[in-house]
Amino acid sequence: MEKKEKILLVDDDTTALALLSEVLEEKGYEIETSSGVDEAIEKLNRSGYQVIIADLKMPGRSGMDLLHYTVKNFSEIPLIMLTAYGTIQNAVKALKEGAFDYIAKPVQIDELSIVLRKAINHKKLREQNIFLKKELQKLDDFLYITNNSEFSKIFDTIENIKSLRTTILLQGESGTGKEVIARYIHAMGNRSAGSFVPINCGAIPENLIESELFGYEKGAFTDAKKRTRGKLEIADGGTLFLDEIDELSPKAQVALLRFLQEKEITPLGSTRRISLNVRIITATNKDLKELVKQKDFRDDLFYRINVMPVYIPPLRERKEDILPFAEWYVDKFSHEYNKRVKRISKQAKELLLTYNWPGNIRELRNSIERAVIICKEEEIPPEAFHLEQDKESEPDFSKIGILPLKELENRYIHWVLNGLDGNKTLTASKLCISVRGLRYKLQNEEDTN
Repeated sequence: MEKKEKILLVDDDTTALALLSEVLEEKGYEIETSSGVDEAIEKLNRSGYQVIIADLKMPGRSGMDLLHYTVKNFSEIPLIMLTAYGTIQNAVKALKEGAFDYIAKPVQIDELSIVLRKAINHKKLREQNIFLKKELQKLDDFLYITNNSEFSKIFDTIENIKSLRTTILLQGESGTGKEVIARYIHAMGNRSAGSFVPINCGAIPENLIESELFGYEKGAFTDAKKRTRGKLEIADGGTLFLDEIDELSPKAQVALLRFLQEKEITPLGSTRRISLNVRIITATNKDLKELVKQKDFRDDLFYRINVMPVYIPPLRERKEDILPFAEWYVDKFSHEYNKRVKRISKQAKELLLTYNWPGNIRELRNSIERAVIICKEEEIPPEAFHLEQDKESEPDFSKIGILPLKELENRYIHWVLNGLDGNKTLTASKLCISVRGLRYKLQNEEDTN
């Protein structure tokens, strides 16, 4: 059952307090009441609330006194002031001093419901931004205080699914921040007390992925010196994040599908079955539907993990976020490297806005960091970014002549690789092959030479 939002009502009029409390409880809120400011402060110090609704005029300490205390000690809790017609001027003063809004008495329930919902959403948005800033400091890679309306809708979706066990598929290009979103879902839901366990499926050798996921008993294989819990068992009560889910081997796909169906695992070398309560979040920068068509990914597993798909747009589709991100990173790296860089020049801003950002936010961060390091003035010029997208001119195949298909493929791979600064992960993504597949092609080329 979803937890009710808790509201604190403060009014010396016990009849009005009881009536308003009853109406809001019928609307699904958990209500606590106080008949005076001192009692309200005592409750504030004992319990957490989403919103405070307080009468402005009360005997002894007034609603303004409660407002001042709340702003100083519980600034994250919005306070809605109730005021009689003759005290509207004081209510406006309350707005200037930190109240979220005011409502004139006698209270119209429809009006109060609208303002109350806005206040709750405002508090949740603040909590989101606080969390994301902490994640940015921790991961040092992404900034998600967005000006993009489409990207902000992601948080509406997360609000609906954050506490559900249903599987979630995060889709988006490399560098868009899928792991940050996964961590955010975990932290904002009812599993936040459990572990968040990330696995990069593409970084684990194919023969080890099952032991990583399901664990193993002592003696299960040559190097199994003791019983070891797998990532699924470690994530029990929390969230397992499977990045690059498309890299799972066919055998591992079958094993994961079995867990999603049965909610149980059998560690390697064991006969005992362990029931687990784990929420699975997966991520990919590939088109899984296309991989299913090509028989490179199981269709039944795809349908299992695609219950709640969330698409994370690339930076080029969030143009309004580019300059705020860039300016934030300039400030960050200027302090970090003790530089006197303060701003980005107008010409450089134009360059940042017109560049395609194939590496997304990760590439933007790296570009700003490099520019701050080499800049000797207060303002970063455009040449400090080195963002030429055509570092190597596109091959003119009409002049090359007829080549064996393998050699033509090799030339094209190297052209893409050079254009992306040798980034194999990004190159593989652009070529719609796995990193393992790209490495194989490059290794095979070396062996034939």
